[in-house]
Amino acid sequence: MKLKRDAWFQIGTVLFFAVSALAVAMRRNHEMPVWNAPGDMLSGRYGRSMNSAPILWDEHLIGIIQNPVNWALTSLLVAVIASSVLYLALRWRSNFSPPMPLLTMLGLIASGIWPWVAPTSPAAALVIATLAPVGVVAGILQRRRSQHREPGDWPLGLIAGWLTMGGIGAASGLAQMELSLRPELAALAGLLAASLIGARVQLELGSNVTYAAAIIWAMLGIAAASLAVSMTVATACVLGIATMAVVLVRVTT
Repeated sequence: MKLKRDAWFQIGTVLFFAVSALAVAMRRNHEMPVWNAPGDMLSGRYGRSMNSAPILWDEHLIGIIQNPVNWALTSLLVAVIASSVLYLALRWRSNFSPPMPLLTMLGLIASGIWPWVAPTSPAAALVIATLAPVGVVAGILQRRRSQHREPGDWPLGLIAGWLTMGGIGAASGLAQMELSLRPELAALAGLLAASLIGARVQLELGSNVTYAAAIIWAMLGIAAASLAVSMTVATACVLGIATMAVVLVRVTT
């Protein structure tokens, strides 16, 4: 099958996202975008949980989501990359028709850029990180409203959920730095935002439940990682998971 230029651009966009996500995850801790906020860390030291790597809560959500520290978050990253491959396979099967929505492409490109911008320009990274999930979700909704659904929307839903958690992590990290918030408070604010935004978006997406599944998956990983550091954060994760579970029941029944 001879591919058109547009098809190659779609392939390149998805591969750029997947390779960037993997490269960010493989960076060593000192190479991560660290937004050092004033004040003590959550426990004053590093935390460990379930044989995970040390968690530096100056990075909290952004470091945990983008750089997995336990089996739950690592498996989520693997699922996101696998979803990228599956999406390409489904697009190939349909001969890349209809074209990938422009908003989806912009969202995937933004998601591959913002982690590399964060160390030098946190504010710009936040703007780009916000555009990433918004673009992917908007692309899915565009197809849904045009009554043209395709199997590729399911892997995109998982990717969008992961991007949402990463974007919220970027926002809470910037808020921690600019407002001198305690890491625990910044994490709680981020989890509350994730629950509210996730619930609203999932209601719009309807039966495409992979979006909510990614958020629940991420919260499981954050809860496991925070057990040794803050039971408050772990409890907030459980409440967030319960909220998303209720939404899932509503959209599937």
